[in-house]
Amino acid sequence: MVSTIDKFTLLPALISFALSAYLAFLNLQVTEHPTKITLLNWATVLFVVGAFFIAAWIVMWIIRLGSEKME
Repeated sequence: MVSTIDKFTLLPALISFALSAYLAFLNLQVTEHPTKITLLNWATVLFVVGAFFIAAWIVMWIIRLGSEKME
């Protein structure tokens, strides 16, 4: 069963990774330099946000494992 923590961390991480990949692909199609820079910046920001969500999920998972062993 999926916990609430998984829903609030993994789903946004998946969405941000997907948007990051889409913006990176869109960056390859655009020819205007300022637009390319903006798309690449947003793709990078979304990738980092997704990585933070995954890191938060890992920390919460470790805490959950530790609390289950203490019971």
